[in-house]
Amino acid sequence: MNKKTLMSVSRRFMAAALAGAMLASLAACSATGASGVKYTVTPENENEELILKNQPESSYWFPDTLLEWNAKDDPDLAYNVSTVPLAKRVDKKDLKAVNKTQNTDTKVMAISIMNSSTSGNAPHGLNNANANTFSYWQYVDQLVYWGGSSGEGIIVPPSPDVTDMAHTNGVPVLGTVFFPQNVSGGKVEWLDQTLQQNEDGSFPVADKLIEVAQTYGFDGWFINQETEGENETSLGAKYAEKMQAFIKYLKEQAPDLRVVYYDSMTKDGTIDWQNALTDENKMFMTDGKTQVADDMFLNFWWTEDELANKNLLKASADKATEIGVDPYSLYAGVDVQANGYDTPVKWNLLAGSDGKTHTSLGLYCPSWAYWAAGNPTTFRANESRLWVNKAGDPSQNDSYDGDEAWQGVSNYVVEQSAITSLPFVTNFNNGSGYGFSRDGKQISKMDWNNRSVSDIQPTYRWIVSDEGGNKTKADYSDAEAWYGGSSLKFSGVAKKGGSTDVRLYSADVKLADKTELSMTAKANAATKLDAVLTFADGSSETVAPKSNKKIGEDWTTVTYDVSKYAGKSMTGFDIRYQSDEDKAGYQLLLGNITLKDGAEKTSAGKVTSVSVDDKQFDDDAIYAGVRLSWKADGDAAAYEVYKINEDKSRSFLGISNVENFYAASLTRTGDTNNTTFEVVPVDRYGNQGTSATTDMDWPDNSKPKAAATVSRTLIGVGDEVTFTSASSKNTKSVSWSLPGSSQEKADGDKVTVTYDKEGVYDVEITAKNDSGTATTKLAGEIVVSSKIKSGGALTLLSQGKATEADGFTNGNEKPDFAVDGDTSKKWCVTGPAPHEITVDLGDVKTVSQVDIAHAQAGGEDASMNTQAYSIAVSEDGKEFTTVATVKGNTAGNTSDAFAPVNARYVKLVVDKPTQGSDTAARIYEMQVLGADGAIL
Repeated sequence: MNKKTLMSVSRRFMAAALAGAMLASLAACSATGASGVKYTVTPENENEELILKNQPESSYWFPDTLLEWNAKDDPDLAYNVSTVPLAKRVDKKDLKAVNKTQNTDTKVMAISIMNSSTSGNAPHGLNNANANTFSYWQYVDQLVYWGGSSGEGIIVPPSPDVTDMAHTNGVPVLGTVFFPQNVSGGKVEWLDQTLQQNEDGSFPVADKLIEVAQTYGFDGWFINQETEGENETSLGAKYAEKMQAFIKYLKEQAPDLRVVYYDSMTKDGTIDWQNALTDENKMFMTDGKTQVADDMFLNFWWTEDELANKNLLKASADKATEIGVDPYSLYAGVDVQANGYDTPVKWNLLAGSDGKTHTSLGLYCPSWAYWAAGNPTTFRANESRLWVNKAGDPSQNDSYDGDEAWQGVSNYVVEQSAITSLPFVTNFNNGSGYGFSRDGKQISKMDWNNRSVSDIQPTYRWIVSDEGGNKTKADYSDAEAWYGGSSLKFSGVAKKGGSTDVRLYSADVKLADKTELSMTAKANAATKLDAVLTFADGSSETVAPKSNKKIGEDWTTVTYDVSKYAGKSMTGFDIRYQSDEDKAGYQLLLGNITLKDGAEKTSAGKVTSVSVDDKQFDDDAIYAGVRLSWKADGDAAAYEVYKINEDKSRSFLGISNVENFYAASLTRTGDTNNTTFEVVPVDRYGNQGTSATTDMDWPDNSKPKAAATVSRTLIGVGDEVTFTSASSKNTKSVSWSLPGSSQEKADGDKVTVTYDKEGVYDVEITAKNDSGTATTKLAGEIVVSSKIKSGGALTLLSQGKATEADGFTNGNEKPDFAVDGDTSKKWCVTGPAPHEITVDLGDVKTVSQVDIAHAQAGGEDASMNTQAYSIAVSEDGKEFTTVATVKGNTAGNTSDAFAPVNARYVKLVVDKPTQGSDTAARIYEMQVLGADGAIL
C-alpha cells in the first residue's frame, strides 16, 4: 500500500502452500453406495499441475481492456458468475458477547490474498487441495479480494468461488482497482483512462465496474490509488477532484455496490498516507452534503512509535463525527502479511480497556495464515491464533499490557452468524480435501478444491467444557468425512460418567411445527450425543437422541424430537457427549448436522442434458481438459460429476454448484477411445436425483511417437555424444541409426557414441510398440569440427549482450539480468503467456545449445520452474526459426542442444511459465553456447 509495505506484493511469487499429492497408483478399490450404485474410488491425481489451454480463468483487466470487455463474447462468463446470494445475518443487536471486551459496533475488513496470483486462477478450483479455505467469517464484515499487478492487470474482480464462500457466510466481497506505485510499474495513463469522463458526466470505466460487479454477482470495489506522476504537480488537485467525482458517480449509478477508498491520495492529488481521517482526505468520504465512499481503509502507521502520541484513531473518530461520517466506517489498517500474529500493535490506540474501539479494524493479508502454513493443521492453528487468541477460545480475552503482543480479533468483535432460517445443513466441508466422501464412504482419493461448496463452520472455535475427568481437544479431521473432505474431530480422554460440552453455532432461527433435527457421527466408544439448544428467552434445553440411540464405530445418524419447541427462536446450537467407557485415546467425529422443516418438500430434480463444450489433449493424448455444461430441472444444491468406467461403476471427478464443470488433467484409462461423463444432481441433504450422461472421444494414440534429446551437438573430433529417447510413454522399444559414429546401429533408451571424423551427421530414432512403428530423422544434428577443441567446453556467447523482452515487472527484474552471469538476479515478467526474451549476440555465431536457470536455480520453489518453452534463432532479427521445443519440464536447470545453426539473435519463448497456474516467467540465467563465429 505505501512505500514501507509495498502493497504491490499482491503478485508475490509464493509457492503453493498445501501441495502434497503423491503420484497415483492406478489401482482402485470399489465401494457401493446406499442406493446400490457402485463406485470405483478415484485414485490420487498423477498430474495435478498439468494445465491445458482451455482451462477457464478468473478475470482481470487494465482500464483499456476492461472497456473492451463484453459479457456476451466472454467464453469464460458462465464460469465466473457467483450464484450464491448474500446470506442474511443475525441482527447485531441480538448477538451475545462471549467475553467482556467484545462489542457489536466494531467491524472488520479483511484485505486478503485468496489466490496466489492475479492471473491463472480457476474459477471453481481444480483437482488439487491448494486453496485458501478461510473459515473465520464470523469475525469479518467485508472481504476485499486483493489482487492486481502492473504486469497482469490492475482491475481484479473476485473469483466466484470466493464470492460464493463469503456469501454463504453473509459477508460481502469487493474487487480491487489497484493503481501501483511507479516503482512497481504504475502508469499515470491507467489513472487517466480510469478517470476519463464523458461530456454527459458519465465515467465509462465506472460503468464497466458496475456492469462487472452486477454480472459476476459480487458487492463492490476497493480503490487503491498509489500511482505518482502528473498528479504530484500543480495538476494534482484535478486528479483528486476527478476521483471524488468518479466515486460519487459510481455510487449514484449503483447505490447497492460498496466502495472503499484507501488512505493514499490526498485532496491535492499527492500520494501522502495520512493514517487517519483528516482534512487532507475527508473529501473521499463526504463532499459536505452526501457520503462519497462507503468506507475508508486507514494506512498502517497509526501504531508506529513516532505517531503514537497523536492518537490518530481517536482523532479520526472525532473528525468523522464532526463531518457526519460513522466512525466505524473507518478501518484502522494492520499489516499482518509478513509476521501474522507476531505483528506488534499498540492496542491501546485502537480500544479502551472495555474493548470499545474508536474505529473499525482492517487487516491487510490475514491470508498470511494460509501462505505461511505447510499443511492444514498449521493453517488452522495460524488462523485460530490470528482471529481468536493463544488459548484458541473466544470466551477468553486478553487485556493490553503494553507489550504490543497480538490479542486476536475475538477480543474486540462479537461472533456473527448467517444461520437465520431453516433448513440449516452442514457437513463441516471447508471447500477442499485430500479425498471426497459420500455417506461416509470415500469415493475419491483425488485432491480437490471448490470453495463454492463449502459449509458454514462452527461459530465458536473452540469453547469446550469438560467434566468428570474428560479432557478434549477440538479440531478437524482431514482423513474422514460424512460428505465432502472434512469433519469435526473431538479427541482426548473420555471417562465413563464424564461429559463434554461444545459450543458450536450462534443462530436466530424460528423452529417450525415439524422441525426435524439429526446428527451423524462416529466414535471409537459407544457415545451418547445430545443436542443443546439455546433460545431467545434465555432458556437452554438438552435434548437426548430418540430411543437413547448411541453413536457407534460406524457412521451413525441419530434423530431428536424437538417438536415441543415449535415457535421458539433458537439462538444457539451446541452438543454434549458422554462415553459409555473409559477411553484414553477417545475420538468422536461429527460429520453432519441437519435442522429442517419436516413439512418441506424438496427434490434434487434431474439433469436433462449434458454436453462437452470444449476439449483439449496433451501431446500424447493421455490427459484431457474438458469443459462440460448441462441443463437441469429441480432444486439441486450441487452437482456431482463422474466418469463411467467400463464396468459401469462411477469414478468421482468433482462437484459443482453451477451448471458447468471443468475436468482438469483428466487421465485416460482403459482400452477404449471413449469416456462417458455422468452429472448427478444433489439436494442440500445429499440426496441424489436423476442424472444424465454424455460421451467424449479421445484421439487415437495407440501408435508411438519418436523423439530424442542430445547431450551436445557441436563437438570436436573424438568427442562423446549421448542420445536419450524422449519418445511417447506408450513406446515399448527404441532403436537408433547413427551413421558416422562408433556405433551406427544401437538399441535402448540411451546410447553413448563418439565421432572420429569431421562432418555433419544425421540421427534417426525409431520407436515401436504393439500398434506400430514411428521414426524421426534429425537432419544435420551432429556437427564435428576441428575448430572445436576435443574435450573442450562450448563458448558462452550471450553474457552481457543486449536483450529485448515483452516486459518486466520492475527495474530489479529487467531482461538484462538473464544474461549477466548472476543467478541471484532474474528477468521476470507477469501477465498472460507467452513471454519472450531475445538476446542479440552482436554478429553471426554458430549456436548449438541454450542453458537456462529457472526459478528453482535462483532459490524459488520448484513449482515455479518453467514448464513449456521454445528456442528460436535468426540472422536478421526478423525471421525466426524454432530449433527446440520443450514441454513438461520440471527441472530448475535445463540444457537444450539442437542442430548447430548460424544465428545472431536467439529468442526464448516461455509458453507455460510455471508448473501451476502462475503466469509469471522467471529466468535467472539464459546462456547461449556454441562457437565464436560461423563455422558451418
